[in-house]
Parts: sequence; C-alpha cells; structure tokens
Amino acid sequence: MKKGTLRILYLIDHLETNYPRDQNYIIKFMMERGHTVEVITSKDQRFEQYDPTFFPRTKIMRCPIVLRVKKTKVYFHPAMLRKLCQTYDVVHAFTFFTYSSICAIPINSSVKVIRAEIGPPNGSNFVKAGRDIYSLLVKLYKKCYVYFTVYNQLEAMSLKLLGFPDEGIVTLPPMIDFDKFSSLRRFMTDSTSIGIIARISPEKGIHKVVPIMREVLKSMPSARYRLKLILAGRIDDEDYARKILINLRNLLGSSFVYLGEVAPPYKFYENVDVVLVPSLTETGAITALEAMAAGRCVIASNIYPINLYISNGLNGFLFDTPFEAAKLILSILEGCIDVKPISKEAQRYAQRHDYKVVCEILEEIYSHNSA
Repeated sequence: MKKGTLRILYLIDHLETNYPRDQNYIIKFMMERGHTVEVITSKDQRFEQYDPTFFPRTKIMRCPIVLRVKKTKVYFHPAMLRKLCQTYDVVHAFTFFTYSSICAIPINSSVKVIRAEIGPPNGSNFVKAGRDIYSLLVKLYKKCYVYFTVYNQLEAMSLKLLGFPDEGIVTLPPMIDFDKFSSLRRFMTDSTSIGIIARISPEKGIHKVVPIMREVLKSMPSARYRLKLILAGRIDDEDYARKILINLRNLLGSSFVYLGEVAPPYKFYENVDVVLVPSLTETGAITALEAMAAGRCVIASNIYPINLYISNGLNGFLFDTPFEAAKLILSILEGCIDVKPISKEAQRYAQRHDYKVVCEILEEIYSHNSA
C-alpha cells in the first residue's frame, strides 16, 4: 500500500449505489484519493447492478438479508466473518440503531467512526436513545467508537446531552456534488415547471401538493395552461400514491406528469424551474440542497433541517400551510417574485455542502488517528 493510503471498511445497512447519498459521496471521495475501500452491505438486486459502474475500484460485499426487525435489515454471509476478523485502519458504520453499527464493533481498527443521525434534542431518535435497548446501544457506542459524525450543531447538542465527549463529535453536513448540480441547465420551454422529487409516501408530504395546486387554480384558473407539475419518485405506498396521482390528474390534466423513479436525478432538475419540498419530516433533506445547487428556486416545508439551509426570501422560501405555498407559486407565475437572485444566493449557500470540501475533514480525521 502506498504511503499515506488507508484501508477503510464501511458498513451500511442499505447501499443505493445509483443515488447521490452521503455514504456514496464518502466512498467516491476516498476511492478517488487512492485509499483501499471495502463495503459490507445488504443484498439488493435493484442497486447491486450499479456497483461496478459507480464504484469500480471498491470491493463491495452484499450479504443476503436473513431477518427484518421493523426497518432494520439483518444481513449475513459466511464470507462476512472473514472480513470482520481482519484489521483495518478505519472502520466507519452508518448509522445509530442499525445492524451495521453492531457489526462494526468487534472489528480491529485504529479508528472507529459512526454516523449518529440522532436528530435535534427532543426529536424522535433523541427520545428513543434514552429508553429500552436503544439506551444500551448508546452506552456501547460511547465505549467502542472514537468519532461520532453529526449533520449540524443541533445534532451535536443531542449527543452532548446524551453524554458523548465533545472531542469525539465531528460535524459533517449533508453532501452534494456541487460541480455536477451547478452545471445543470434548464431546457427552455414556454411554461413554468414545478417539480417534486421524493419517495411517494406520507412522510414526504406528497398529499399536501393536492390542496396547494387546488388553491393555485382557484386563484388563477389559467395556471392550468401556464404551468407544468412534474412529480418524480418511487412509490412506497400504493394506496396513498394512487389517490394522489388520480387527484392531481383530475386537477391538472395534461399539465401533470409523473415520471416514476428517477435515479440519478440530474434530468429531473434540467426540466424544472421551481422545486417544491412538502415533507413532513426529513433527516438530511438532500433534495433541497441539490435543488439549491442546481440554481432552482426552492419552496419547502418549514421543518428541520430544511429551515437550517433556507433563509426565507433570501435563498429560497419556507411555508407552514398549503395556502402559503400556493401564494408563493402564484407570486412566481405573476412575476411578483424574481427567482434569479434567489437562485444565485441558493447556489452560493449550497457550495459549502460540496462533498469534496466536507470529505476532506473526514479524511483528515482518518489519517491523523491512523498514523
């Protein structure tokens, strides 16, 4: 192995190779830097076909799922035991309260890192950390891991309240490929395109789009011909999705387009002017950051952590009710809001989330503590 290079093992419950995700960016960065990168994850035919394309120099071991406990996937393969018995410079697990976080504990390494994804104080994960088996896991993490990565200072506060040491808490904000998204250009059309990209499930708040568009049409009936609504994302809840798709088609007719699952998401952003994020809950809210980097005007739910990224009226817009979202869309259609300065400011902000900037911090921690 070349001087300065590291042998790194990542444990990830669910690796979606073709989606831009934090763990994917970390793997990509470390691979580009010449480190020896290995991954243990669960088997999934939908994504493993992309492994050689996106990570050609990464050894990815996909193990069959032998058990599911709620959302947790328990995966195993006999060859996995050999991996767990080897020595690495760095072992990095994703995330708290996952099977991967347990598997990483017995592995011999110079430094162990875990992504906390604990959320803000009094959030659901924070509350969960204080009870039942989760409190035992928290004690185990404190003992066995050296560094705990968080998305922001609110998550850092959660870890401090749970008794984690300050010196072990590392802030790594959600990541995007800024160069890629900022280079996307909008195909010119006569209509204004409003886009939503998310899994079609209740927590993503897709049902809120129906009253938003109903309010828009109520105030401006001609909007049916002046805008296009583009929805992209896989369906996680069939009954939920069916009702929403029927309602939107009845409301907008041919002005509504459902693209299905789009991965990678670049072509979606090339076809929209405004990105609507109606989520009820988010962890990293990567869609908002991608849209900002692409220079699209973002209208998003006023929830954590989106409201940490968007300064209302400066680099995007936040809404609390469907009526407020509809009012913002109408203002854009009527030309009362100039989206150009908003989009420029959004791109300026999103640049600090570029994966190359963020991953340099992580590589420094890996290298310094593995020396």
